[in-house]
Amino acid sequence: MRLFAYLPLALRPQTENALLLCYGVGVTADAFTRYARLKSLDVVDISKEVFDLAEGYIGLGYSNPLRDPRVKPFVQDARFFLQATGKQYDVITGEPPPLKVSGTVNLYTEQFFSLVYNRLNNGSIVSFWLPLYQVTPMEAKSILRAFHNVFPNAAICATSDLEWIMMGFKPPLTKPKQDLARQLWMASGTALDLKRIGVEAPEQMSALFVMDGEEMAEITRDVAPLTDFYPKRLSDVHPDPDTVYRFAYGYMESSAALRRFRSSSLIQKIWPDEWKRSLDLYFLVREIRFRSELSGSNWLAELDFFLQRTKLRVPVLNICDSDEFRLALAQDFARRSQTLPAEVSPDFVAEAVAQRDFDRAIQLLESERERGFRSDKDFFLLTYLYCLNRRVEKAEALAAAKALPREKDSFVDWLWGKLQAEYGFRPPG
Repeated sequence: MRLFAYLPLALRPQTENALLLCYGVGVTADAFTRYARLKSLDVVDISKEVFDLAEGYIGLGYSNPLRDPRVKPFVQDARFFLQATGKQYDVITGEPPPLKVSGTVNLYTEQFFSLVYNRLNNGSIVSFWLPLYQVTPMEAKSILRAFHNVFPNAAICATSDLEWIMMGFKPPLTKPKQDLARQLWMASGTALDLKRIGVEAPEQMSALFVMDGEEMAEITRDVAPLTDFYPKRLSDVHPDPDTVYRFAYGYMESSAALRRFRSSSLIQKIWPDEWKRSLDLYFLVREIRFRSELSGSNWLAELDFFLQRTKLRVPVLNICDSDEFRLALAQDFARRSQTLPAEVSPDFVAEAVAQRDFDRAIQLLESERERGFRSDKDFFLLTYLYCLNRRVEKAEALAAAKALPREKDSFVDWLWGKLQAEYGFRPPG
């Protein structure tokens, strides 16, 4: 949700005002208010209660965006607001309710996107939510066709999930100045926020790319757009998850995605040149995380990839069942305790591994071992870390003391084989 703000701000860093359609719990609004250059943010939601509840949301590093003097809330229907206001915006973003909730279809039609287009300044950007898992591939294509009919200069971006972001660009198309484009990763508020959601370097913005307007036009060539006159093109049918996954994976496969990015005429016109370097690894990272999140994976093989081939922090935390938000809560809890509470130890293990502080991770896992491992995952992680830290004899002793199932286990066979081949580890038995 924060990327709905940061993506357009990165590509249009001179942005001074923005419009957010649908407030939700304020995550995107919070991201906007972290941007010091922003002078005003108008927020529209049809529900007064959504704004009333905003004061009740809490979180470390989070403050109610509605308290910011730059933010002005409007209790209004989004379509009516776009028709009634005379104001023009540098960025408009929208995250409506789930697509098949009654009435949401009216925020995804070609006529609605035309209203958005008319409220944009020249050279401005819209970012809009497309939760792919909520619709069938044909319905997604109908929405994409409606969007593309209004915004021929368009792109789809996504992280490692099925939450797609439709981006539309109103001409003229220009690249941001390099020094301004770097500001998001230099200013303290936005830099920390970007890193904790996993966009740790500007190049990772490039690896969010899925397709441009030319590809959208190609895959929707024979598809009718979603319009006010044909709202039932968004049906009541529940999508088949496997079909949606297969459709999305065709665009998440790293080599094809990178090829589309490099050949895109839109990217040539709008994307900072320094964000186009060394992208092979970042596109591969997204594909790996996509496959893991949607269909599972060998978690330790994935962890080994990130530790050996990248300096990234957030994917390592995720594989170790933590993240920056959870870790911040654990750190706050630990600060208020005289000793390290057992409840937060797993998050500190994850942090130590993400920092590549393997001695610290081993120490924490050994403490876990004395209390009794929470799961076999901790046992395998400790064995692996001992080998990675060149303390193979410790790994062998640990493995020998563990009573493993007698039946064949493909994960154990893989791990013992890897440790044996790379570190000279001698498997038990």
